[in-house]
Order: sequence, then structure tokens, then C-alpha cells
Amino acid sequence: MKEAAPLRLRHSARVFLFDEADRVLLIRFVAEQDGAPFIFWVTPGGEVEAGEDVRAAAARELLEELGVLPALTGPVLDESGGEYVHLGEHVRNHDVFFAARCQSTEPTLAGITADEIRLMQEARWWTTDELRATGERLFPEPFASKAEKALHTLNAEK
Repeated sequence: MKEAAPLRLRHSARVFLFDEADRVLLIRFVAEQDGAPFIFWVTPGGEVEAGEDVRAAAARELLEELGVLPALTGPVLDESGGEYVHLGEHVRNHDVFFAARCQSTEPTLAGITADEIRLMQEARWWTTDELRATGERLFPEPFASKAEKALHTLNAEK
């Protein structure tokens, strides 16, 4: 029997990005899992590069994915993102989240790599009520309460 390859620990920096109406921006990803589309919504962010500070990674990801560079608050959340297949590699993820605010008209979903452009299908602002009512898959879970905590921390720093 072939031994399974060890999981690589993937460190990610992510951002709860809020607009002037306290809506949070999520990006819709369409990936493949077990030969079928796996659709989920997640905060902007991505992998921390070798030797990179997690805060610098969060800022870089916002700039690359959305073209914005707001002030970051936090970290506001630090947790395991579970195990999954990322671009063909089995990983165990660890996410550090920050919070930030920008105008709703500022972000433009771009992505810089071919994989990002293929996976990132849409960006959308969500209200708390929409987060609580949706049947969509949102990460991190439970999303609404974690977003509310991030917003509270962001507003406390005003």
C-alpha cells in the first residue's frame, strides 16, 4: 500500500474588507473537487510567501486581487482553515485575518495569476442579514459571526 504524502502547511493572510455601509466583500471561487464544481465564497487574501510578514502578505493580496491598499487592523482572527486540495496539492491551511475598510466603488476583481483568474469568478458586497440568510458556502465558518467580530474590532479602532 502506498503511503500518503504528508500535508504541506499553507499559511494564508486574509482580510475582512468592509465598505462605508458595513458590508463585507467576498470573492466567489469555482474550483473542482472530486470531478465536480466546488463553489464557495471567501474573503480576499492568499498564501504568505517565504520570508514575508503576514501583515505584508495581507496588504499585497488586497493590492493584487482588488487594487486597494487600505490600513489593516488586527490580526482579528487566527485559525486553522482545515485540509483541502489547492491547485492539485493536499494542504493543511492556517489563516490569519485582518480587517480593513474602503469605499464600495474602489475594489476591482483582478487576480494576477492564470489560476486566480480562472478560480475567482465574482466579488460581491454582503450585508449581515444576507450572510445569515444565504445557503451559499462561506468560509471561514460560521462566517457571519466572525465578520461581525472583525467589524466590531475595526470600529473600535476608529
